[in-house]
Order: sequence, then C-alpha cells, then structure tokens
Amino acid sequence: MVVSEIMRTFAPRKENTRCARGMHNNKYKYVSIVSAIAVLLLLGLYMWMTYRSVTKDITERVDNQLTWAMFYESYNRADIVTKGDTLSLPEARGNLSLASSVEGMNDALSRIYQSEISLDTVALFVDSLLNVARINRDVTVQEIDAEGQILRQNNDRSSSWSILTKPVSIRRDQSKAIRLALNNPYPELGRRLSPLFLISAIILGFFAIIIIQLLRFITEQEQIAELRNDFSYAMVHDMKSPLSSIIMGAHFLHSGKVDDKPQIKEKYYSIIEEEAEHLLALVNKLLTISKLENKKLILNKWDIHIEPIINDLVEKAKAKATKPIEITTRLEVKNVLADEQYMTEAIANLIDNAIKYSKDEIKIEIKTFDTDKNVLLKVRDNGIGMTKEEQQVIFDKFGRAAIHEKNRKGGVSGFGLGLNYVDQVMQAHGGKVTVSSEKDKYSEFTLYIPKVTHQTH
Repeated sequence: MVVSEIMRTFAPRKENTRCARGMHNNKYKYVSIVSAIAVLLLLGLYMWMTYRSVTKDITERVDNQLTWAMFYESYNRADIVTKGDTLSLPEARGNLSLASSVEGMNDALSRIYQSEISLDTVALFVDSLLNVARINRDVTVQEIDAEGQILRQNNDRSSSWSILTKPVSIRRDQSKAIRLALNNPYPELGRRLSPLFLISAIILGFFAIIIIQLLRFITEQEQIAELRNDFSYAMVHDMKSPLSSIIMGAHFLHSGKVDDKPQIKEKYYSIIEEEAEHLLALVNKLLTISKLENKKLILNKWDIHIEPIINDLVEKAKAKATKPIEITTRLEVKNVLADEQYMTEAIANLIDNAIKYSKDEIKIEIKTFDTDKNVLLKVRDNGIGMTKEEQQVIFDKFGRAAIHEKNRKGGVSGFGLGLNYVDQVMQAHGGKVTVSSEKDKYSEFTLYIPKVTHQTH
C-alpha cells in the first residue's frame, strides 16, 4: 500500500515536471529562433539598402555621362543640319540645364528638321566617357516611349538582369527619352560590396554557430533531463516488485496466520531475505557507480584466477534460468590483473544481460584470449540484438531508460544500471568495454582488461 501510494504520487509529479521543463526549454528555443530570424532580417535589410545605395551611385555616374554624350551628339547633329539656317542653338537650348538643353535641341531638330537622335553615335560618346570614368562599358542605348516601352536600341545585349539608368527626355512633351541598360554592372558592384558581404558573412556565420550550439545545448539538456526523469521513474517501478514482496511477506508473518506452518513461514522469510538482498544490491550498485564517476573508488587489483569465477557464475545462471540455456566457455587466458569483486560483478552483469535479452532458447559463449596489451573477455549471445542507435547509448547511465518502457513490454526488468556499471568498472581498471550486435541475431560484449597496472582511484 505504501509503495502504491509512492507510485501514485510520483507519476503525476513526473509528468508535471516534464511538462514544465519542456515549456521552459521551448521558451528558450523560440527566443533563440526569433532572435536568429530578427538578426537575419536586419542584416539582410542592411545589405539590401547598401546594394541599392551602391547601385544608385553607379547609375547616377552613368546618367551624367549619358547626358553629356547626348548633348555632344545633338550639338554635332544640329551643327550639320542647321548650317546656313536661322536656328539659334542657344534659343533652342533655352539657356537651361544640360538635360533641358538636350531635350530642347532634340525636340527642335525632330520637329523642324526631322532629324532623330543617332543611338550608335550616342553609344560611341558613352563608351569614351565611361572609359575615362572607369565604368563598365557594356551598355545598350535604348529609346523608350512615355510608358517605358523600348522603341529601338543599338544592340541586343540587354536582359532582365541589366540595370537601367534614369531616362533623359528628348521631347518637350516627354513622349520619348533615352536611357542606358548596364548589361554587366556586377563586377563593379562586387568590387564595392565584397568587403561588406565578407564581413556580413563572417558575422552571420559566427552568429549561426552560436545559435546552433545554443539550440544543441538546450536540446541535449532537455534530453538528459528527460532521460533522468525516465530513469528515476523506471527505478521506482522496478523497486516496486521486491518492496511489495517484502511488505506482503512481513504482513503475513505479522498476522500470525502462518505461525503453525513452519515450512510456509520459512518460505516467507526466504522471500523477504532475497528481495531485501536484491534491493541492497541495487542500492550498492548505484553507490558504486557514483563513486566510480567521481573517482572515489579504490580498486584492489591483483592477479586473479578467473576460471573458477566464471564457472561459478555459469552455474548460478543455469540455476536461475527459466528457459532452456546452454553456456559454453573457451578460456585461453585464465588469469587477469583486476579487482576480483568488481570484475566478478561486471562479468555477472554481462551474463545477466544476455539472459534478459534472450529468445526462447539461450545460448551464451564466454571466451578469453591474449593480445599484446590486453586480455580480452568476450560474452556472446543469440538474443534479440540491438540497433546501431541503441549501441551508441547502451553504456550511458540513463541510456536504457529511454527504451525502458518498450523493453518492459517485452518482459525485461531492471533499469539499465548493469552495462553502465560494467563500463565504469572497466574505465577504473584502465580498460574499456565494447559491443558488437545485429538486430534479432546476436550481441557480443568485449572486456579489454589491461595486463599492466594502471592508476586507480
């Protein structure tokens, strides 16, 4: 009853904590994403405004050259067609601005002498002037109407990518005008904008790295918190069964109903003792892992004879197995340098793991052999195997908690401390543990036990 109450109170707290933590982390994610978008928009707006400013500067410089080129063309043409006539150029110009002079002369030449502006001649003057001004000379001279439609042009090199200059009118009624299409202004734009784009790219890249790292950190913290939460929930879940057995046994013994039944009474005493030892083993394993993680555990390493240890573990495994089991051993090396207590527990965990994740028939092979620097101890089974994804997290302290509920549905108990314990013990010995597995076929764990003494904690 006490355990049931613990579980009822723990489960809602788990969900509420998960929900609150998720909302808290999501808030930081949203703030980071919104900040990134805002910076991108501001940077993009700044770059666009700078691009427009540089483009405007280039077109204004070209506009000035175009107006002069049109003035030279109109003046020369007027000098030819009005020779000996009474046309007064100053009167036609009206003593106004350069653009107004061009407009007045072209209007008079067209209206009085039916002489139209020569686009090819304008193009020659423009080319010379742009060359002096060191501006790209790949241009097209276009005559357009009041609606901006092209009436004629001196070449066909213009495209939708060309930058258009401001039209210069050649009629008093604004019905016709001349403009330039800058067909390839981008080298000039690139030269002037490249420092800005480079600096912007560096800033953007730096900011993107910060945002990505921040989001990755938030995600990792969220995953770790989730795994810790699942781990705690799984641990309480798995402690429920032995605690329930102890409470039930104590209740029957305390009731006096079995006082006259010594065999049943002894059975309940055995149940309480075994379950209490099981809980104590779990607690001790947690404490040992904590000490190993904090480098506070002192190992007593010496040359131990491993064959009787493995034989004893094999006999215990066979005795406890509820399925047909076959365990074979092939020990080429029978002595290792290790702490007997912790090495025995590590091997026991591997055997227990092979049995837990077995199929209908259990086949386990244990073997040792020698290498230059290590003694390798392998435990191979014919069980359900693991995916590549599971192999990456199987040794993490909270790794199996992530798939705990799925495993529990398959009848697997425990909350994943065993393999993390093995990993911690092997690290303390200066060695390591690895896994090779294929889904639905096998799993093989390998202990690398160093031959020489490493510093222990």
